[in-house]
Amino acid sequence: MSAGSSNELAPLTLDSACITELQQALERVESGRGVLVRLADLMGGAVGQAAMLGMRTLGLAPGLQARLQATAETAIRRAFDLAVVGMDRPRDVSATPDDGAGWRDPALKAAVTVSGAVGGFTGLPGLVADVGFTTLTIMREIARIAREQGEDLSQEDARAACLEVFALRAFPFGAAKGQGQGEDNELGYFSARAMLRGRPVVMLVSEVATHYGLGLSRKFALQMMPVAGALCGASLNVAFLSHYRAVAQAHFTIRRLEREYGPEVRRTAMDLKTHAAAQVRES
Repeated sequence: MSAGSSNELAPLTLDSACITELQQALERVESGRGVLVRLADLMGGAVGQAAMLGMRTLGLAPGLQARLQATAETAIRRAFDLAVVGMDRPRDVSATPDDGAGWRDPALKAAVTVSGAVGGFTGLPGLVADVGFTTLTIMREIARIAREQGEDLSQEDARAACLEVFALRAFPFGAAKGQGQGEDNELGYFSARAMLRGRPVVMLVSEVATHYGLGLSRKFALQMMPVAGALCGASLNVAFLSHYRAVAQAHFTIRRLEREYGPEVRRTAMDLKTHAAAQVRES
């Protein structure tokens, strides 16, 4: 639904610009498909097919899975402590624009690409170093986006919200054709946040590491494919960075709107999803 059709909904407290922002954020969460699927899209051809096959069939020994889980938890914890250094105050959006915006994206992608390629060449020891560097880079980007959206990273709630980005997955916006989706699925983003809210940081790190560690296990399995390992590692790192950055942008946009409009944001999201589902049924 476009912003111009918002007058078809019940009267809302949010103005049309904020409704558009909310809709775009929800759609961005929806489009944040798993990084492993995005890898196959990025690589295409025979290697892409091998990557898809690897997602379905490659398994890891329990001991190795446990080690990767521990690696994920350590990387998340260290990144959580380091990422907000120098970012503990909200950014003044009226101040001079960030001069680094133009070079930041290509520089970060180049850095995680090199890290992933090296990790792919060197096996498990290289993966551990790669995971530490890439996780810190991603967390730093999440913290930067949070600050740009007005978060005060000196507050525990705002810092915990950075961790939540790693635990959020893609949720459907409205109901797709041929799929019966109830309210829980339609508002899965809000439900997931409610489940994470209020947990101590130690428990939240453990929860996040479970989600993140699963991705790392599959990443390692793909990197073990002969010849393609370095390419997989490099491509996956870029996909990880793009995925979590998009989710963070959506997550902190919605949090900013909630600070201004409170529970009305969730009610508006429900109206938007109901309207989108009705349009799908009519088409």
